[in-house]
Amino acid sequence: MDRIREDSTVKEIAEKFLVTRKIFDTYGIMCGGDSLPDKPISFFAKMHNVNPSTLVEDLQNLIDGKEVENDAVSLIKPQTEHIYEFFIKTSIIIVLSTGCLYGAAMLAYMAYKRSFLSVPWVLLETHGDTQVYGWVGLFIMGISFFALPKFWNTILYSTQLAYKSFFFMAIGILLSFVFKTISYYSGGLFLKIPVFAGLSLQTASIAIFMYVLCRTYFSSEKRDYEVYEGFILSSFLWFLLQAFVFTALHFHYCIVGNTEIPAYFKDPIRHIQIVGFSCLVIIGIFTKTLPIFLGIQIPNRKNSAYVLYLLNLSIALRVFSEFYKGYTPNLYGFFTAISCISGLLEALGVFLFIYNLNLFDKKKLVQNKVKLPTGFRKYIWAAIFWLFVSESAFLTFTLYETFTGEKVSHALFGAYRHAIFVGFISMMIIGCASKMIPLSKGVKLCSPKLLNLTFFLIILGCVFRVVAQPVSFHLIPQFYFLLGLSGFIEYAAIFFFGINVWKTLKSNQEEITEQINSATAATNVYQLIKQYPQTLDILIGYGFKQLKNPVLRNTLARTISLGQAVQIVPVNLEDLLRDLNASMK
Repeated sequence: MDRIREDSTVKEIAEKFLVTRKIFDTYGIMCGGDSLPDKPISFFAKMHNVNPSTLVEDLQNLIDGKEVENDAVSLIKPQTEHIYEFFIKTSIIIVLSTGCLYGAAMLAYMAYKRSFLSVPWVLLETHGDTQVYGWVGLFIMGISFFALPKFWNTILYSTQLAYKSFFFMAIGILLSFVFKTISYYSGGLFLKIPVFAGLSLQTASIAIFMYVLCRTYFSSEKRDYEVYEGFILSSFLWFLLQAFVFTALHFHYCIVGNTEIPAYFKDPIRHIQIVGFSCLVIIGIFTKTLPIFLGIQIPNRKNSAYVLYLLNLSIALRVFSEFYKGYTPNLYGFFTAISCISGLLEALGVFLFIYNLNLFDKKKLVQNKVKLPTGFRKYIWAAIFWLFVSESAFLTFTLYETFTGEKVSHALFGAYRHAIFVGFISMMIIGCASKMIPLSKGVKLCSPKLLNLTFFLIILGCVFRVVAQPVSFHLIPQFYFLLGLSGFIEYAAIFFFGINVWKTLKSNQEEITEQINSATAATNVYQLIKQYPQTLDILIGYGFKQLKNPVLRNTLARTISLGQAVQIVPVNLEDLLRDLNASMK
């Protein structure tokens, strides 16, 4: 009898024993295609997060004519379930050090001096860079590696490349932060070279990140394009573009020219980071997940497409016009008009997005009995509120500058940026983490009380900052005290969030669940299949084909209830529950 070895190639096994294709397909090694890789199965087993010995045993049993029990138990815990933890933990470390704490200290100093110009620009810039790349960037990259393969019903293309993207980004952030600050105070040209190396590593990290996700996407089964994918793709492209451009500008100005990058480059790049990357990717995730999490109808596809086009066009026009307004006085009126148009388009896109969510139309609410965590939902509502507030302010500032010809004060514009970065972006990061991380681990959130305390503190800190910054500068200097206090209040919020998430990630205790006596809309899909294996065939028969994959069955199914599942694959919930309950008797 032929024996399968770990150094046997997928090609020779599949060609010699056609029946083994079933096993390769089940484990995702064929990636839905007909190609036969000419590499050892041990290599592909590790790449696709499968125990090599288990895979060899299943293949051998199939060839020998034995029954193969290929379920979630025969898999090791997927390596991709660990990758995102490196990103999340590092993003928390960064935001609690060079991010929020560093920023809070500088804000307190500015409040003490009663001057927003009392802190050198390089410190503010390095703080902003670590917030964008370290806090938002690493978090979104980690969640993307975890969630997007599940959205696409497949497995992450390469864990090795995902780890490389993490290390490149982490090292790049460190080099850029440390040496940009030192080179500013020392004036040494050679110290700017490590900054260039750090920026190059960050760019390479984003490129690898996008490559892995693109290969993951194309390895999934072919299906119709969804609008949320357009948001996510365009946000990643903006992220890569700004990183590449800023790296090139640093080389040209700081190394070759031994000077600083002009502000007319930095401001458009920061706009890309905040709106083009951070906001677009969160809006894309919103478009995909909110109908499930909040029990609302799926947003109108055509309106969502309009939002996608409007926001991308507004970003392009904003970057173009703001650069030329600063670069040359020629045609200043023309570029001011373009900038105004970009602001109007952005506001229209954001307001259409909020309207399209159907949050305020009770007739469009999906009536089901799904019990969702209230903590996650209030973060969503708060984030949408801050998005509306910040975009309304941005529209007002745009119109004011257009018709008066005067720039809005730094205090007002800084309050707007804080509202969108902390109120919307960071609020959604905390909210998503509070739901996705416990579900991915199969445990409960360590402390719902800490989550509520985090929500209260971040709302309080954000209100203090957004109100006190313009009021203290323009009207009442005594408000500088609240301004200085706001940073430490927000730091406390992030600190408690970090503790909560860190303890949840360390928990290995499987969430205790009660015995399921009957299937309801609130029944968890994973627990249902675990307690009643016969229900798997019924679910697959109703169109939930992703449950055929044991890896997805052991991960994706943990995160949704039956009520949420029928919003992903539209089927009649009553018919599904009736057939499931009949099989459980």
